[in-house]
Amino acid sequence: MDRLLKTLLFGLLLLLPLLSTEVSASARINARKSANEASLYSDADNVIMVDIGSLRPALNKNNSKLVQFLNSFCGDCQRFAPIFKGLSRDLYKWRRLLRIYAVDCAQERNAELCRVFNIRQTPSLRFFSPDTQRNEQVLGAVVPGQDPKLIKSMVAELVSQNEPIFRPLMPKDDPNILLQNLNESPAQFIALVFQPPDSKIGRDTLLELLPFKEVVVRIVEDALVFASFGLEPSNQKLAIVDRSGNAQYLAPSLETSEAYAATVGNFLRNLNYKPDPPLPIAVASNITEFLDQQNQAILAEVLKPPLKVYRADLEQAIDKLLHIELRKWSNFEGNNLNALKNIITILTYLNPLNKDGKLLMKDLRDSLISLPSIKGSEFGDMVDSLEKNRKIFKARRYIGCLGSRPFLRSFTCSMWTLFHHLTVQAAKPPNYFAPGSILITIHGFAKYFFGCTDCSEHFQQMAIRRNMSSVKTHDEEILWLWEAHNEVNQRIAGDSTEDPKFPKIQFPSPDNCPTCRYNNSEWRRDEVLKYLKNIYDIKNLSFYGLPTPQGYD
Repeated sequence: MDRLLKTLLFGLLLLLPLLSTEVSASARINARKSANEASLYSDADNVIMVDIGSLRPALNKNNSKLVQFLNSFCGDCQRFAPIFKGLSRDLYKWRRLLRIYAVDCAQERNAELCRVFNIRQTPSLRFFSPDTQRNEQVLGAVVPGQDPKLIKSMVAELVSQNEPIFRPLMPKDDPNILLQNLNESPAQFIALVFQPPDSKIGRDTLLELLPFKEVVVRIVEDALVFASFGLEPSNQKLAIVDRSGNAQYLAPSLETSEAYAATVGNFLRNLNYKPDPPLPIAVASNITEFLDQQNQAILAEVLKPPLKVYRADLEQAIDKLLHIELRKWSNFEGNNLNALKNIITILTYLNPLNKDGKLLMKDLRDSLISLPSIKGSEFGDMVDSLEKNRKIFKARRYIGCLGSRPFLRSFTCSMWTLFHHLTVQAAKPPNYFAPGSILITIHGFAKYFFGCTDCSEHFQQMAIRRNMSSVKTHDEEILWLWEAHNEVNQRIAGDSTEDPKFPKIQFPSPDNCPTCRYNNSEWRRDEVLKYLKNIYDIKNLSFYGLPTPQGYD
């Protein structure tokens, strides 16, 4: 009896997220932020996750900051994550001067933030100097690329340009004042490093020795500085001075920053001074057992044959479009405004939403149609105003696009699903749109609004290579997108972003569509077309994951 009761209670808990009702915009955002919210990074990686409420206070701190703006659904961001974690852990020794943060632009609460900082590509790295607090309009210096060595080198240069401690000592500088300044810090020594022209050995030695709070490294560009500390002229380029002014040369084995830092470090260790400990080994983040079981219950349902398309996933795609992706753009005008209007127009006529959702899209289209331009913030306000008191987005989670682990599938899966659905719906009478219109709209979204840079560039290249503009019929449009999607699946099959529960196969599989292939596995395009028109047809969408089918035409 106890087991039966426990089973019933657990089943009820599983239904709760599926039975949620409509909430206000602010409540929706807060509901999606929880203590167990998954993120690509954690404090254990030396990366602090911040959002619209905590980024500005972090930037106002009196140190240098490196901030990664990302979209957690973006495959390129996911592939970059282990690289950035390694870099961040390496830069932990610079923490006296540098703090590292990350912002997830895929979170609804951060859409405005990423718009303000003009984040058009992800992953995107920005450097902020210690004086950012004096100017809140500063958007940071762009740190390009994903090569950790190049990123580290550029960040080192930016830090050195903005931190007074990197200013080279001059012969006119009073050694007594420098020694007196030691009394105001835990430092017991000054390390003097000679830095020749076009060299960074002093800068890099300073950075390497930051874990030792007992030493202050100063860069010397004029050898006369050594004499001001009482040292005789010498070929030596590294010296140490104690609080009493006693100075001596040190002899590193090589003229590299690593050798210089090791020599000073050994000198300090011999005096029983130890560096700050390194960052502890990262511990995998936890997701509660309840959430894991909840996901597993949904996954078990989704994995049951036959394959289904879920209306909840289509709602999630449109929800994320209106509340996150489209709001990140600073201003809509010209080509990107046309791309926006195309998206809203297509969704006005072909959306799978309930009656309130269809009215929202119509009102949104009518409000946009004659505008020559509109700011991203104004577009967001327009959506919120028109959505008020309408019960539309009832799906609280992905269903068919739910990943077996955080960040897998989700938004990108839901967008592909929506795109296929739209090509199928456009092929049905009364044929509101000319053949190719859906592909043009998808291309506009990928070019201007998709938050994954790598995915956007691949789609644009594929549109040229596969001659997207040659599509002349609705059936060709359906099949063009199917072939394009299979090309993407082939390219990323076996990638670290692939969900093991949903491998990147050539779709549809023989199990899902036995008639879609000849015996030699060559596609039977007529059967594939028939299959696609059936599975993505609005009449065949599953309501699993939604509280009720009521309100849908």
